[in-house]
Amino acid sequence: MVKQLCVTSILLIFINFSGFCQEIQVKGEFLKDTVKIGEETPFSMSVTYPRAYDVIFPDSLYRFDPFEYTTRSYYPTKSDSINSFDSVVYFLSTFEMDCVQYLQLPIFLKQEEDSALIYTAPDSIILFHVIEELPDSLKLIENTSFFKVSKNFNYPIFLAISAIFVIVMLAIFIFYGNKLSRWIRIYIMKRNHKKFINSFYSILGSLKDNKIGTDPELAILEWKKYMEKLEKEPYTKLTSKELINLHADQRLKENLRSIDRFIYGDVKDRPLHENFEKLLEFTVERYEVRLKEVIDG
Repeated sequence: MVKQLCVTSILLIFINFSGFCQEIQVKGEFLKDTVKIGEETPFSMSVTYPRAYDVIFPDSLYRFDPFEYTTRSYYPTKSDSINSFDSVVYFLSTFEMDCVQYLQLPIFLKQEEDSALIYTAPDSIILFHVIEELPDSLKLIENTSFFKVSKNFNYPIFLAISAIFVIVMLAIFIFYGNKLSRWIRIYIMKRNHKKFINSFYSILGSLKDNKIGTDPELAILEWKKYMEKLEKEPYTKLTSKELINLHADQRLKENLRSIDRFIYGDVKDRPLHENFEKLLEFTVERYEVRLKEVIDG
């Protein structure tokens, strides 16, 4: 009795699946008869199915053995009152050496709790060999003609080109030397100033936040190095007193003395970052003065 039930169930499943497949028509075929190694070849795949179903084509993650996936082109779904029609063209390439190669692809039919695979009929394509099979022995053609290549260096042309180059460069320096030199100096000044401003703003931010490890002496040294390039004066070797004598500027005097009292006497007249902000204002003013001098020549 149990065996009869099992056989009956299997037959019912087979009959249902056969009827189910008749409702869905899947086709797949190569659009070319031959293909070369590494050449892209199109494979067309289409399916007609009841419009109530959901159908999914293989994507780029599917194994297209013995072919390799390159790309694909989808076409919009066409439907009538009963059926829907979908199609896609895959562009594949092969690097296998088999003379005839086959491909069979599935569509994935989504059901309520599961999915079913329905395959196309296998289709084949012929591999086109560009290089014919070589014979066992080759007949070589002798070519004993000799062509002598001159190895002598063409000094006259080299000297002429060098002379022209030197003359052109001299002419440029004679007529445009001052302008070119001024342009280079302006470019270097602007680049150094931008680099200094970015670095100094970072230091100011650390001083405002009272970050551990922020050293005011290193900040002063950073400022001196930049001013030394800008003013062409040995700022890094001068004391605060000597710097005050170098510039008759009351702000510079007050801020350098306040910074020295903080560093060497731990005397806090005001927040340290305010002193460095005033120092930065003085630096920007000196930069603008020096830049105008260079521009005016």
